[in-house]
Amino acid sequence: MNPVSIGATISASFRFVGVAWTRAWGILLLWVWLAAIVQAIQLARPELTPLTWLIDILAIFVSTAAIGAFYRVGVESDHPGDSAYAVGPSGFNWGNLEWRVLLANIVVAVIIGVLLFFAILIWAVVFGVSAAASGATAQGLEAAPGSAAQMAAFYHLMLGPAGVVSVIIAIPFLIGLLFLGAKLALFAVTVADTGKLAFGEAWALTKGALGPLIVTTVVVFLAQTAVVQAVAFIAGVLAGALGQGPQGGLWGGVAGQIVAVSINGPLVAGMQIYVYRAKRGDAGVAQTFA
Repeated sequence: MNPVSIGATISASFRFVGVAWTRAWGILLLWVWLAAIVQAIQLARPELTPLTWLIDILAIFVSTAAIGAFYRVGVESDHPGDSAYAVGPSGFNWGNLEWRVLLANIVVAVIIGVLLFFAILIWAVVFGVSAAASGATAQGLEAAPGSAAQMAAFYHLMLGPAGVVSVIIAIPFLIGLLFLGAKLALFAVTVADTGKLAFGEAWALTKGALGPLIVTTVVVFLAQTAVVQAVAFIAGVLAGALGQGPQGGLWGGVAGQIVAVSINGPLVAGMQIYVYRAKRGDAGVAQTFA
């Protein structure tokens, strides 16, 4: 397996944004549009939030199609003449590859979900014991949800042993989550390329690439957060300048969501594809990110 550097992985991740929008702009636009609609409804008409659940279900398939298109871009050169790996017009495809990607993502979500469930369960038990031992503070937690009394009680607890325990639980969990996320990062693209649930192969491919995967994930998160916050702020300012001050939050929220969806999928897929192909020893890996 070839070594993978942090700098090359970060660079490939960001370069792939342009590649993704060039080759799969249609499906990406549809994904962005659906995300913007959900965000707008939740901010402007929260009473209609149940309606967004139906859109979210559709978005799952659209996002899977988009991710499948990214993977097709990344591995199609390894399957010349095979239409099962060809990228459709503007990235629109749905075939066996997308079903495999959906299944792989469900498997990863279940694994991480189970880990998260047990971490929260452990924290809740410890926090509950700390709250019960605090007497009056525990009574404050029983106040109306979101009330000043409840928030004050929670804040008081977090300054004591409950807060220390929370940190002790949170730090190892976050480290473990980053490690597990990195070990599972190549599963979906491996499944998409090989046509089989090659869990062991995907896990083994991350050997020697955990550093680049973890660091790139953190860099992508920080960069995306900074860009989204900047766009949301600018959108809010523009809303105020155009006399739509009360709608500034709506403008900012929708604009931020549009930017987040526009870049997050390509950034993550770019990282996965680069590391996957580099670890396999593909001589032409750089061409995908040109």
